[in-house]
Amino acid sequence: MRAKAPLCLPRPKGRNACTLACGILLIAGGIANFLSLLDPHALNLSGDEAFYWEWARRPALSYYEKGPLIACIIAASRAGLAAWSERLVGNEMLAVRLPAIVLSTLTGLGIYVLACDTLRRPQLALAAVALTFTIPILAAGSILMTIDTPFACAWIWALVLLNRGARSDGIAAWLGAGVLIAAGILAKYTMVLIFPAFGLFLLSEPRLRARLKRPGPYLAMVVGLVGLAPVLVWSARHDWVNFRHVAGQAGVAHGPSFQPMNVVAYIAGQAAVLGGVWFVGMVWALIDVWRRPCDEPAEEHDAASARLLVLATAVPWLVFLAFSPITKIQPNWPVVALLSGTILLALWLGRRLRLPTVAGRAGARAFIAAGIVLGGGLVVVMHRTDWLMPVFARMARNAPPWDLTPAAKYDPTARLRGWADLGRAVGEVLAQEHAAGRRPFLLAEDYQLAAEIAFYTPGEPRVYSAQSALGGRMSQYDIWPNPIRNRAEFVGRPCIYVGSLHPVLTGKQGGAPVLTDLRLARSVVHQVRGYPVRIWSIYTSTAFAGFPITAPSTRRY
Repeated sequence: MRAKAPLCLPRPKGRNACTLACGILLIAGGIANFLSLLDPHALNLSGDEAFYWEWARRPALSYYEKGPLIACIIAASRAGLAAWSERLVGNEMLAVRLPAIVLSTLTGLGIYVLACDTLRRPQLALAAVALTFTIPILAAGSILMTIDTPFACAWIWALVLLNRGARSDGIAAWLGAGVLIAAGILAKYTMVLIFPAFGLFLLSEPRLRARLKRPGPYLAMVVGLVGLAPVLVWSARHDWVNFRHVAGQAGVAHGPSFQPMNVVAYIAGQAAVLGGVWFVGMVWALIDVWRRPCDEPAEEHDAASARLLVLATAVPWLVFLAFSPITKIQPNWPVVALLSGTILLALWLGRRLRLPTVAGRAGARAFIAAGIVLGGGLVVVMHRTDWLMPVFARMARNAPPWDLTPAAKYDPTARLRGWADLGRAVGEVLAQEHAAGRRPFLLAEDYQLAAEIAFYTPGEPRVYSAQSALGGRMSQYDIWPNPIRNRAEFVGRPCIYVGSLHPVLTGKQGGAPVLTDLRLARSVVHQVRGYPVRIWSIYTSTAFAGFPITAPSTRRY
């Protein structure tokens, strides 16, 4: 039986060549992503991306939904790249999305480094990085600038430094890990899940348990929790609305309600974002590596390294699984589980390829081929779903006649289409109003629509969201000055409204109309290959009468 591996492990053989290959792969992927943004068919910003761009225009210690890190990143990118992006593509899209390409490249490098540090086999580390190119949600995160992009980068590099801190006597790695944890918290509060994941890792390995008697882990924890400081200061100034929002998302704001089908939806969502085959493989890998941390003599890593990967994968997955019966879990929420999970998947696939039987090895190769074809195919289609629009239209042929965009529900990228068309149309209506001597303010049905209009309308005007006044949840728009809270500043002013005509707007609920003399100014229909996928209505009103005043107890956070 092989002796236990030392705490401080030597540099694995063959790492230089694999590191070079990894760098080439990641840089090539980054260049391909950048070129895809220059494609005339490039998708518009998602509602969240446009919303975070709005945050970047208004710096703050924190925001209603999340911490300030993503706003800071986009603001810095805008400062250096906004004018260049305007010249190249006509708007600030590149300034918003280029940080996603850089951060996702760093995340891929972090996966490689963590795999080398834990598995001691650079070839498997390179395979893990290659697998990320065939996982749809990770491929999407390499282009879309959402909070998950900096969050994932902070998470994987924090794991790298925590692992190194546990295997060395210095405190530099612990301090660096703490800084990254703080940054991760400023991106997404679920960064705190790294504490139970790594804490269980230290407790599970007797040789590493002694580290809990030293200052390193506590230094990382204290420095990491400093990331909550600006969030707490901002929250205290705004009636703790962000924590009320988190409680609402967790399903505990008004008492839990048990919905077992949410569990099924959660598992199905994870399978979907992993491309189906890789989800099966990752779950299987998680179980197999937990039962057999090291498959001697083919594997050189120690059991503790395997347990770190298992716990870093299992803890986020299981925490959200535990919450899934009482709230709807979005598929991207446990995304960091997939980072270490990809390393486990590469390790497990290597084991399958070493099976003693010819049939077993052939089955492993078929499984890998299926995963690459399905996952990689989904990644390619994700960039050009317009190719499948005739298929989507055929799938929607039995849609009811009142559904004007039946193919859209089958297009996963429909919500990223047509915003530039809408912005141009709003700009034209706004110019017509100005020509008539009116100075209307812009009002949108929900917060994502408001952000998209602000981004794509010429001149990047200020836009307000009516979402909370129309029965929806609050957003950062309710924190900024707005027609709902500051009604006296807006009453009597002309208005351009984009969205559906809710009864409260027209007075059909029994009260006075919020928007008087409401008229349809423009309908915007965005088509893909001749099939309508998005339709918006733009209305003008001669005077805003103010939303009905509601009690704070009726607010949805």
